[in-house]
Amino acid sequence: MKKVAIFIVSIIVIICLFWYAYYQYKAKKSDIETNNLQYEELYEKEITGSNLATIINKTLDNNSKNNIKKDENGEYIENEDNSIKINIKFKDSDKIYPIESIYSSQMSEFIRLYGQASFKCTKLEYHKSTKFIKYLYFEEI
Repeated sequence: MKKVAIFIVSIIVIICLFWYAYYQYKAKKSDIETNNLQYEELYEKEITGSNLATIINKTLDNNSKNNIKKDENGEYIENEDNSIKINIKFKDSDKIYPIESIYSSQMSEFIRLYGQASFKCTKLEYHKSTKFIKYLYFEEI
């Protein structure tokens, strides 16, 4: 009788462990889908510089919350899980700017100069392991 009770309790514990693992998997997948959707909606669409400034702030905040490390230039270093990098190409320059350089040289100035300009996301990449968005490329149009 004692062995049967131990067996039944063991089965219940195993089922609970599988349920918990599945629940965690679904929650993480939902978080990734929610986050990705916010960025995927931007792909191949025109947005204003003001909207791009909002995306820059959100992305930098996400990288900070995810404890992504910075290099000596103050740019976030790509990891294999949840880092997001955004580069921007302006019409009047051949140089490609990371969002960290725009943020550090005053967002208010960016909004003043490019608030009404149009930008388009032309490149979108995902982390291989997590399928989390890792890179966006915007061009001024």
